[in-house]
Amino acid sequence: MYDVCIIGHVTRDIGAFNRRPGSEMPGGVVNYAGIALQSLGLKTAVITKAANVDADEILGQLRKIGVKVHWLASRSTTVFENNYSGNGLEFRNQKVRSIANTFDPRCLPPVWAKTFYLGPLTNGEMSAEFVKAVSERDGRVFLDVQGFLREVENGKVRLVDWPEKREVLAHVHVLKANLAEARFLSGEKEPERAARKLVELGPEEVILTFGGNGSLILAGGRLYDIPAYPPRVVADPTGCGDTYSAGYIFHRLQSDDIGAAGRFAAALAALKLERHGPFTGDAQEVQARLREAEAMAESDRQE
Repeated sequence: MYDVCIIGHVTRDIGAFNRRPGSEMPGGVVNYAGIALQSLGLKTAVITKAANVDADEILGQLRKIGVKVHWLASRSTTVFENNYSGNGLEFRNQKVRSIANTFDPRCLPPVWAKTFYLGPLTNGEMSAEFVKAVSERDGRVFLDVQGFLREVENGKVRLVDWPEKREVLAHVHVLKANLAEARFLSGEKEPERAARKLVELGPEEVILTFGGNGSLILAGGRLYDIPAYPPRVVADPTGCGDTYSAGYIFHRLQSDDIGAAGRFAAALAALKLERHGPFTGDAQEVQARLREAEAMAESDRQE
């Protein structure tokens, strides 16, 4: 039994920042969330697909840090090219060079976990049958919805409809989406209305992220407004959303305090923004950043 099992394609990420070439490194939800969760002290497993020629290299850090890797062979590896621009690297132009094979529910490894974190990157990665098979392992299912709404056409990513949303979300406990995805999925412009519409589809908790404007969580009929904690410097936004999710899952496995889980996740995401690659610090570092941010907020209120 693992604390968390993350399922999704590991990627080769090629980055560029304000037209300056960056490094090529492993990416994907399994990489960023897997390393963060293991670093925070959770017993973590991943189930992923990549080509044999790439597997040792792009899964090496996960294995080195102690994550249990269940690798399934694929004819190719998913490769993303991310070009960031802007003072805070807030604008991203993304291209997809190749995509790994679809997950087959019949080939799901015998892994059990308290939480299964599903992080598809494109809409051909996981089927409704696969999500159902995962939910039958009795762990809570956390889904980052982005992949189900992303279609790749001529190397470019675009938002598309998701016909199986009701079928899939019936098996999901926690749903995470950014504002654009939530609006597209719910048909509602206003964030609170969008969150409430998404809860009606099945999830117990809905997280909407707004980048530098914080996040909103709806759980048990209550709304939680979560602030964003400004990073000291923006080094690399890749994997920031995955790291936020890791922080939320970590805290929720230890506490029922939704607001505290959201704030911990936001602080962890800020720390990730300050460095290239996955977060490899510990929970004490995150708590220290939280205390610092709360002290600054209190000082601002007194002024």
